[in-house]
Amino acid sequence: AQQLTYYVDGQINMQFPVVTGNTNRGRGTLSGVYNIYNKRHDTILRGENYASFVHFWLGVHKGVGIHDANWRDEFGGEIYKNDGSHGCINCPSDEAETLWNIAEVGTPTILFY
Repeated sequence: AQQLTYYVDGQINMQFPVVTGNTNRGRGTLSGVYNIYNKRHDTILRGENYASFVHFWLGVHKGVGIHDANWRDEFGGEIYKNDGSHGCINCPSDEAETLWNIAEVGTPTILFY
């Protein structure tokens, strides 16, 4: 459904649309159960042929994270198939900030399609 759902004590606390990895370019977001391993504020994400500034980063697994993506105008749907990320979970800025403020290092994260 290309959405992020955040639970607190078994109840939905936040739910919003996201954009995951571009599957047509072989960059689909990994699936599995992980824990948030770090949080960074105002950082630059670097990869092959790109450098992107983000305000809110939650690292999930080996350089894959949940972060704001102010370069996107829309989220959700099937955007990920042709205009998805390099593997990260792109979020609207306001939601990314709220999530960054409440999620802690060690928070379990389940990623799936």
